[in-house]
Amino acid sequence: MQSSELQRITNWLIDGARSSGTPAEMIADVCEHLVEAGLPIWRFGIFIRTLHPEIFGRNFIWRQGEEVEVGTVDFDILDTPEFAASPLRIVFEQGIEVRGRVGDPDNTRFPIVKDMGAEGATDYIAVPMPFLDGSVHATSWVTRHPGGFTDDHIAAIRSIVTPLARVSEIISLRRTAEMLLDTYVGNRAGARILGGQIRRGHNDTMQAAIWLSDLRGFTALSDRLWSRSSITISTVR
Repeated sequence: MQSSELQRITNWLIDGARSSGTPAEMIADVCEHLVEAGLPIWRFGIFIRTLHPEIFGRNFIWRQGEEVEVGTVDFDILDTPEFAASPLRIVFEQGIEVRGRVGDPDNTRFPIVKDMGAEGATDYIAVPMPFLDGSVHATSWVTRHPGGFTDDHIAAIRSIVTPLARVSEIISLRRTAEMLLDTYVGNRAGARILGGQIRRGHNDTMQAAIWLSDLRGFTALSDRLWSRSSITISTVR
């Protein structure tokens, strides 16, 4: 590992990774620079939980020589066997690292390790990425390096996660603010409000529909039941 190059990447992240135009570009730049510095990562994943009624979080997957895959995961995944057997579940619930060397009998409980091994991987490690608000997010690192990650490789991974967390948190907070404003203020309102369009006279034209509806029998229902019970029934319906 080239310590000077690793420090340069760290400084770049602390400075906000401003040369990257999008989160996906930032992930690609980080991974490519780390490979150049001597960290033999073949696949990198970052999963960021979000504040949303339906979406559990967003994930970014980088593979060497490929475009970054960006996706969202809804809350249904929490009830799946795949999540129950995932190292990321342990990261989220306990906030600890989970390592899975390919071929180690102790790691047969993690299907992802077996799947990565089938593609030539030799080692896998999931590392928690805590935000300043106390929430725990996750990164995963996979290598094809003979013998897996060395102690120096693991040390480099740990050192880069903290500055990566800071810039990821900033990006996540802005995205969350935009989504909440879009949801409760109006379509496309988030970016405009955060961009400073908040004074009297600022305006925009948009296509919209106003929907008014009434839940049949809800008034009588709410008269008979406690508020929590009536809300629970209406949610199920």
